[in-house]
Amino acid sequence: MSRRQQAEEAAGAIAAPILAGLGLELIEVALSGPGRSPVLRFTLDRPGGGVTVDELQAASEAIETAIEVAEVFPGRYSLEVSSPGIDRPWKRLEDFARHVGERASLKTFAPLPDGRRTLTGRVTAVDGGVVRFEPDGGEPVAIEFANIASARPEVDWAALLRGRKPSPAGESGGPRQ
Repeated sequence: MSRRQQAEEAAGAIAAPILAGLGLELIEVALSGPGRSPVLRFTLDRPGGGVTVDELQAASEAIETAIEVAEVFPGRYSLEVSSPGIDRPWKRLEDFARHVGERASLKTFAPLPDGRRTLTGRVTAVDGGVVRFEPDGGEPVAIEFANIASARPEVDWAALLRGRKPSPAGESGGPRQ
């Protein structure tokens, strides 16, 4: 494991319980930039979605204090804390479980039995380490989570721009009330 990965893991281990206490979850920790002035990025979300600016500010202050006390980084670094946005990539099995019934695009590391590696469709279930997926115009497939290289929700941007809120199934809902 590289020093960068060790620092990311240490920072994540320190931040995760603090964030849980604030009702937030840690999605990702990434350390980037040159060694003399690294940038430590935390991506946070609320189970069910929707982090406010005030919550991000409180999380940033709490994380910064904890990292300073633990002396994770000797020297200077920049801290960035943000929410992932509506179209954030799904990186954990829990992300798929949380979004059963919704549309997504995904890529696999190894081809599926029909030879495809890129699919767009709907997540229908999560069973253990298997994501059940119904691709557009195809037969349902079971994909081992370990074979999913990347996944991202299919957001109906047109509906959002028209002032409609997507329904939990990822389809356009009625006007906002």
